[in-house]
Amino acid sequence: MLEVQFAPLQGYTDAAYRRFHSEVYGSCIGYYFSPFIRVEKGNVRNKDLKDILPENNKGINLVPQIIVNSVSEFKILVDAIEALGYNQIDINMGCPFPLQTGKGRGSGLLSRIDVVKDLMEEVKKCQEISFSIKMRLGLNDCNESVKLLPLLNDTPLRQIVIHPRIGRQQYKGDVNNEAFEYLYNEIAHSIIYNGDILGVDDICEIEARYPRLSGVMIGRGLLATPSMAMEYKQGICLDGEQKLSLFLDLHEKLFHHYSEILQGDAQLLMKMK
Repeated sequence: MLEVQFAPLQGYTDAAYRRFHSEVYGSCIGYYFSPFIRVEKGNVRNKDLKDILPENNKGINLVPQIIVNSVSEFKILVDAIEALGYNQIDINMGCPFPLQTGKGRGSGLLSRIDVVKDLMEEVKKCQEISFSIKMRLGLNDCNESVKLLPLLNDTPLRQIVIHPRIGRQQYKGDVNNEAFEYLYNEIAHSIIYNGDILGVDDICEIEARYPRLSGVMIGRGLLATPSMAMEYKQGICLDGEQKLSLFLDLHEKLFHHYSEILQGDAQLLMKMK
């Protein structure tokens, strides 16, 4: 059975959502990943650090994710996260949004071989931290990820998460399973599949198709069906009433939490929507 990891989604999977999802749906998630943490004006954004504070993430396995365009940004973020007591960090090389790729971050890193080489050298120096990478096939074409294979295989990494689209696609069009299969056969690390997993049947199909996979990472599918990982891990099929009951429990916990920290009904309504 594959491990299920919860992908980060900016504005959605914050500390409160992660904690309450775990409370309602049990220990079905191997790891929750934080929305990416980044450097702004030379420092780590305070709201990013607050989101990953250990006291705000009790009871779950959280992996902070960073997004960088240089070794200097990498060092700033790693130092700040390590100071909080974390020993795992994920490097975002998959974000497809132009605001980040235009600055050489996310999937914009995939075509910058020299920068990736420098980052992997820094990873090798960090003996106390276990690193993973979440990546796409490339920003503009699939060859970008293929060119990085020697660097990635030569670096000690806990896992590589692959979303089989290029960054320019964002979330449009079909996933490229042919390109994924090439990486699947050539990468020397544990591989996690990410992308267009909308139900338990999709997990089972991926599991059968790629027997060497270590797990799946799900984002949008788990937001739409928060019980998916629980149903897969427990081998059950919840009916509509059971799903609704659990969903309303999650909704109620989130509503009370945000009621205490947001100002006014308008903010609360927008957050819940």
